[in-house]
Amino acid sequence: MSASTSAETAGRPTPSLLRRLPTSRVAMVGLTIVLIWVLLAILAPFLPLPDPNKSDYAAMAKPFSSAKHWLGVDPLGRDLLARIIWGGRTVLEVAPLAVLAAYTVGCIMGLLAGYYRGWVDIALSRFSDVILSFPVVVLYVILIANIGPSALNIVVAVVLASAPGISRIVRGLVLSLMHQEFVAAAYLRRETDIFVMIVELLPNCRGPLITDFCLRLGYTTITIGTLGFLGLGLPPPNPDWGGMVKQATSMITVFPHMSLYPTVALVSLILGFNLLADGLTELSQAD
Repeated sequence: MSASTSAETAGRPTPSLLRRLPTSRVAMVGLTIVLIWVLLAILAPFLPLPDPNKSDYAAMAKPFSSAKHWLGVDPLGRDLLARIIWGGRTVLEVAPLAVLAAYTVGCIMGLLAGYYRGWVDIALSRFSDVILSFPVVVLYVILIANIGPSALNIVVAVVLASAPGISRIVRGLVLSLMHQEFVAAAYLRRETDIFVMIVELLPNCRGPLITDFCLRLGYTTITIGTLGFLGLGLPPPNPDWGGMVKQATSMITVFPHMSLYPTVALVSLILGFNLLADGLTELSQAD
């Protein structure tokens, strides 16, 4: 390769992380798994499925797969396939909402701490230290047990537990960017602090934050499943993968499919988010 060609290549802007996503096989496998679940969740009301909360008592005599119930029924005679698909719809509504809310709070905290430093940084960092000192699962259980199980309360619990960790990431990125030329140029233009934080600093943090966002979607999916298994998830009769596993544990030696299928659904979605995050990490490290 000639020197001129090398110079031209070096001068080209690097494509954004999302534009380079198709070049990562790992990321594409993860994205495919996630998109399959998203598609099933969107089409759930239109698929020829039984009511996920309606019991078929006749099918309880033969709870394994049949022409009417492809994956069989749960201990209450409800169609497993319908409950799994509707349960996925619930997860894909709650998990992204919870992570987005946590990122909104965490980014605000991290931007303020990294930009202003001083007593603002100290106060926010000490608050984050207190929250992060609690084991995550214990914190979730304490919160949900006190405020009650519901989709909104799960979002609140995720925000309180995750925002401090996100804040630390954003704070570190902001501190590393504060001495860049584009920040100095914004000061010369007499831009406001909010403009510098939102327009100049935050977009330049997007690479690591996109990767972390995908990871936290997986963590939050695990959290929803764990809370459901502990009886602190979505209130019945809402389909809840963790609750389905819990409900079938007493019959696992006789009818293992009742807990196996929702477990596989939960693992597959978490695997999709993690593979997507791994692929994005590889792409960001290749820069």
